[in-house]
Amino acid sequence: MTSSIFNTLALVFSLIALVISLHSARREAKDARRANLLLFVGEFGRRARSPEFKEAQLYIDTSMAQHNPALGISRLPDPAREHVQLVGGFYSDLGALVVGGVIDEERAVSMHYTGIKDTWRALEPFVKQERNILRARDAGGFWISFEHLAAYTEKVPYSVLAKKFPRRHVERD
Repeated sequence: MTSSIFNTLALVFSLIALVISLHSARREAKDARRANLLLFVGEFGRRARSPEFKEAQLYIDTSMAQHNPALGISRLPDPAREHVQLVGGFYSDLGALVVGGVIDEERAVSMHYTGIKDTWRALEPFVKQERNILRARDAGGFWISFEHLAAYTEKVPYSVLAKKFPRRHVERD
C-alpha cells in the first residue's frame, strides 16, 4: 500500500516537473526569438540609416531609369552597381532571414515597407536580366528572398500591416 502511494506521488511530481519544464522551454524559445529580433533591429537599423545606404537608396529612386535593364546588375557602371548591390543586398539579406524563419515577415516588412516596394519596382527589370545572365552560366538564382518580400508588399497594403502593430500617437488639444 505504502509503495503504491509513493509511486502515485512520484508520478504526480514527475508530471508537475514535466509541465514546469515545458513551460520553461516555451519561455526560453520566446526569449531567444526576442533576442534575435533585437539583433535584427539593431544591425539592420544601423545599416539602413547609414549615410551610404541613404545615398544608394536615393540613387536607385531617382537615377536607375537612365540605365539599360539589359545590363542586369553585374554589368551596370559604377556607382550604379555599388548602390544597387548595397541596397538590394540589404533587402535580400532581410528576405533570407524571413524565409529562413529567423525573423517574422510582418515585422520585417513593416519596418522597411516603402523601401522594399520602391526599390523592387526600380530594380525588377535589372534583377530579372541578372537572373537570365546567371541562368546562361547555370549559376543559380539572384535576390529571390528580396523578391519574396517585394511580393508581400505588393499583396498586403501598409494600412493592413500597420493595424497588426498598433502604436500610440501624441494628441494635443
